[in-house]
Formats: sequence, C-alpha cells, structure tokens
Amino acid sequence: MTQRERYLAIIHHEEVDRLPYMFGGPRASTFAAWRKQGLTEEQQRTWGSFVGAEGGMGIGKFYTSVHPLFEERVIKEEGNIRTWVDGWGQTRQDAIVQPTAGFATRRYLDFYVKGWDEWERVKERLDPHSPQRTRPLTEEEVTPHLGPDSYGWHPPGGSCWRDNVEACNNAQVPVQLTIAGIYWSLRDFTGMEGLSVMFYDQPDLVHEMFDYWAWFLMELLEEPLSHIKVDVVTLNEDMAFKGQSMMSPPLMEEFLLPNYRKLYEFFHSKGVEALVMDSDGYNNQILDVLYPEALDGIQPIEIAAGNDPEEILTRYPGIFIHGGVDKREMRFSREALRAEVAKRYRTAWKHGGYIPHTDHGVPPDIPVRNFLYYVELARGFCDGEDLDTYEPPCELEKELGPVEEMFDPHSAIALAYGTDEEDVHAGI
Repeated sequence: MTQRERYLAIIHHEEVDRLPYMFGGPRASTFAAWRKQGLTEEQQRTWGSFVGAEGGMGIGKFYTSVHPLFEERVIKEEGNIRTWVDGWGQTRQDAIVQPTAGFATRRYLDFYVKGWDEWERVKERLDPHSPQRTRPLTEEEVTPHLGPDSYGWHPPGGSCWRDNVEACNNAQVPVQLTIAGIYWSLRDFTGMEGLSVMFYDQPDLVHEMFDYWAWFLMELLEEPLSHIKVDVVTLNEDMAFKGQSMMSPPLMEEFLLPNYRKLYEFFHSKGVEALVMDSDGYNNQILDVLYPEALDGIQPIEIAAGNDPEEILTRYPGIFIHGGVDKREMRFSREALRAEVAKRYRTAWKHGGYIPHTDHGVPPDIPVRNFLYYVELARGFCDGEDLDTYEPPCELEKELGPVEEMFDPHSAIALAYGTDEEDVHAGI
C-alpha cells in the first residue's frame, strides 16, 4: 500500500498492511534542548528522514487572520518584558529576548473585539478573496513584527495552491489541509473570557461571528478544493479543558453545530474524506454534539485531560482519531514509556481507525534518547512486532553526540521573566 492508501484505509476502518510511522513533532524549544543532548544540526535539519517518519503534504498557504494587520505599538519595556499592542489589536506582554527558540511567553492583557463596532473593523480585514491570503507576500507587503515568534503575524513565505495542483493530485502520501477553526479564530479576537460572556450578553453578535467564519472558510477554499483532491481537512479549535469543553454542549448545539454542518457538507462535497477537529483537552462533550453529523474525527487525544482512545473508539463507532500516546510517560523510565506505547498500539490494532502518536507537540522535557527509543519501538509495533516482547535495537541514539546539558524548565522561565530560579521552583 502507498502511504496515501494506508492513511485512507485507516480513516475508513479498513484493513492495512501496517500502521503509519507517525510519532509526533518536536517543538522548536524541544530541538533547542535536544541540540544540547547530542542531536546534530544535520539530524535536526533532516529530522523526518532521520527517524523515518511518514507524513503528508499540504496544498499551499492559507492565511486566515487580519489583512492588513493593525499597526503595532509599544506601550512600555521593563527589563526583559515588553508590553505592546500586536497586529491583531491585542494588548500583550512578551519576553523581549527568549531563553530558547520556540519558548512562548505570550501573556494577553486585553483583546480587541468587545462588541459590534470592533467586529466590523476586524471584518473589514477579513476578506476571503484577498490574494495575499494564498500567495507569498511581496517584499513591500511584509509588515515588520515585534513579536518573539510568528504567532499573530502574516508570514511572508508559503506557496500558492495553484502551483501544487498536479503534485497533490498525483501524490502517494496523504494530502492534508489544516486551517483555523471557528471557536479558535474568534476566541483569538475576543479572548476566552470575553467570548464566554458574549454567548449570554451579545448572542446575536456571536451568531454573526460564527456564521461569518464558516462562510469565510468556504469562500476561501471554494476554488482550491475544486481543483485539488484533499484527503483530510483539520480545523484547529483547541476548545476544551481537562475534563470538559470550553463551550457547554447547549452552547455548541446553538452556535457551533449549525456552522459545522455547513462546513461538513461543503468539505465532503469537494471530495474530502475526513473532517477532523484538532482540540486539546477532553473531547467527549465535543463529540457528543458534533459526531457523526458534522465531524469525522478528532485529535490529539490528550491523556492528561481524561481522554481514553479505547473508550472513544468504542463509544463513537467509525470515528477516526490520532494521537493518544501520553507524552508524560516519556520523561523518565523506558519501562513506563514502553507500557504506554504498547497499550495504545494494542488499541489501534484491535479497533482500527486509530494512528497512535504523542498526544500533543513533543515538549522539551522529554530527553532525546527516550524519544528515539520510542520511535524505534513504535516502528516495530507499526510493523506488527509482538506488543509484549519486542524491544527495539536502539540504533538511532548511537548516532547522537555527548550530552552537554539537560533541559530545565525552571531556569528557562526564570531567564525569560527575569525572576529568581528559586522563586520559580516555589511557584512565586
């Protein structure tokens, strides 16, 4: 089977020759930590081929936030902390000099959209037909950015979908599109607390915003999806806590479900095999409302939030999930790591419709040698090796250099915020 055939078979709970080699992606801060644990520059640059990971291909750039960006301005700078207004109009604080690549220090103090007037000003910058949304920006169009990372900025790179039609339609790997979902996007303009209050104080405004975002996505994607066969569309939502969702089921039924119905019908009319939600936190309340009427799958199935892949696959027959390997078990002993990974692959082989990998981005407190042990173990389980007895050869870690320093999150936090490390340990 090709990678694409195998992926589609799993979506539809069909038999496969083996499971895909998917492990989870290290964050930029994780790579920075691993470079001090013996990972070479070349191994980082060729990470996918180094570990033998299989993935998919995207169809091009789709920028879904404000264009043009609002003017940024600095309110004050004290020590290593900058208080400023970003290109979305949000007031926030960031470390000016980050302690390591990818170490996010965003603190939001105020959000732009508080009522109809602000929403109308934002909507003026949400034209789905702006050509800059789907092509690289020219040098003149790139807006300078004060943020320490790319979040909230209109990035200059990417390729236009028009240049990728033939490659995508003839691909031997899954063709995927990941894009900002409804709750995620609007919460970024209002703040979570602000949106939660708006459901009750300004329901007409929330209806308008949710309706607009569904329309915006369909208008943005109508033409490209008429030319490119996309296998999976993932909507980023991140709309749950530990143990429950950020919208109650009645609120989801009123505000979210009608728009997900529209999106579900739209994407499937374009030949998309699965509409998947990306949401951290506990997923079952979301699935109770949206599956199977308006959603085909969900990920990354965070174990710490109370999710259980076995329960999800049993409770929601036919669902497609991926993730669900508890990253916390990778921090310490290989015995605990092995038990966790074997448990998830046992579920995957039993039920189908499930691709195990780490249940979120791989954080920097996981040692690189443990992760490489996991990679080789998972590859064996994908190939059908015995879940009770198989041990990997651990060849990858032999290619690492010596350990210089292990990652310490407390010292990184202290460095970013200019605080004493002992205070960080004490939670001050």
